[in-house]
Amino acid sequence: MATSPNRRQRTIQFTTPKVADLVVVEVVDASKHVSSADSADNNEYGSPHPDTSRFPDFKLALIKAADDQGQFQNWYYIKDRAEQDKYNWEFQAASASMRYDSVVRTYVLPRYGSGDNGAPATGEVAGTDYFEETAPALNTAMPTTIHDPFGQGVGPTAVGTIEDYTDSNYVLFEKKQSRSGDQILDSLYVVEQRIYVKKVPIRRVDIDAEYSVPLRTKETLYFTGETLQKTTKFGEPNDTMSNLSPSVTVDKATKKGSTQTDMWGTFREANGDYYFGIYREVRQLSNNWFAVAEREIIRTSKDNASPQTATTQLNEGLVDSYFFTKTFSWPAVLFAGTANGEAEPIYANVWDRRAGGADTVVYPNYKRDAYNGPTKMKVEKFWSASKFTSPDSVSFTATALQKLAPMLPETIQFQTPLVSVSIKPTLHYGVLIGVNAGSNHPIYENEVVSVTYPATHNHKDWPTSLVISDSQKPYRGGYLRERITAYAPHQA
Repeated sequence: MATSPNRRQRTIQFTTPKVADLVVVEVVDASKHVSSADSADNNEYGSPHPDTSRFPDFKLALIKAADDQGQFQNWYYIKDRAEQDKYNWEFQAASASMRYDSVVRTYVLPRYGSGDNGAPATGEVAGTDYFEETAPALNTAMPTTIHDPFGQGVGPTAVGTIEDYTDSNYVLFEKKQSRSGDQILDSLYVVEQRIYVKKVPIRRVDIDAEYSVPLRTKETLYFTGETLQKTTKFGEPNDTMSNLSPSVTVDKATKKGSTQTDMWGTFREANGDYYFGIYREVRQLSNNWFAVAEREIIRTSKDNASPQTATTQLNEGLVDSYFFTKTFSWPAVLFAGTANGEAEPIYANVWDRRAGGADTVVYPNYKRDAYNGPTKMKVEKFWSASKFTSPDSVSFTATALQKLAPMLPETIQFQTPLVSVSIKPTLHYGVLIGVNAGSNHPIYENEVVSVTYPATHNHKDWPTSLVISDSQKPYRGGYLRERITAYAPHQA
């Protein structure tokens, strides 16, 4: 049956999951109105639907032929879409290719405001009621509704649990505008995709292959203009964060010429019973976004004693320690003498002559003979973010290398016509050797010779333990110190 030229035929098309978002299609007899270009109906796109009571706010979006003869036209009327956030989302969980949970919201927005010449009318909001390049701004929170499946509502569920992230932690990361490809929409509307990401630290735990301890890493997103913070303690439920002093934004901290020595590089931070070396660096992802990476690179012990002593400080910065056996030389040792509660270091035997007079024989009295063989050793490794200073003490300190005090044996050579003795290198206290020819010596006048040999430096006997090496080298952005201690051979 032919369509009457005196009436409109109407169809309804639903365009979204929201029933109210529909397209009203009017079939209009155009032949009686279009005899020439000048006489054609001048109906601008955007004109209201003629039936404003039944179809309020519907606007003409497209006119196209409904048949091959051009007698009839389809007039398409649509209205601005409302409450698009209820249905316009697509969710993607974090994956190998996408580091963050993301929500893509697709908006169909009027190209212009509804005021004169496309200006926004009173009460219209940019980015909501019409398209605006800068609205909403990047890094602003994602709109949330009770229909969202992305969290438990707006904001953290409890005070102090900032990592109980909900949908309020999704922020606008990127947006792009495009044509819809739909003739009905393209005349009045644009399509804008807004990509929201769950702005949470990306975390990883690695095992230190050398020292078998867990080391944590996190990457934090920053938007230009945000105040930069550093992690001083990785922990539960929350990391301990600190502003730089003075405070600085992430974009200023990455500008050319800004080294930001209090942020970028390697630092030592306290965490409970340990110190951690933390390395911090930054990558600029785009004109607006930055990724700050912070990772624990090494774990050390910490001296928690109060007050600190040389003994307790052996835990300060300690990474590892272990024992091994190595050949080491220990020199001979003379007895200390009666003044020190021991036998004399030199013995003298007098041999009387049958014809008169006497000869004296002098020889050393060894407490220990020299030893060169397997020796128990201990290696201690310490780490610091800065160089250990030059040796300044024979005692251990946590910030400086230790002065070495090696065993320095010395020989004793005593020569006279009456008495002679030659002693190999030994450790010893002060040794006094003297001879008196006397008044009755058949050859020599009454001569008295006395020589005191001073005690050996550093040690007069084998020490219980002896630091034989203390050195450092660059390591994991800081410095690794290796201290080796030798232990005296066991004497049953």
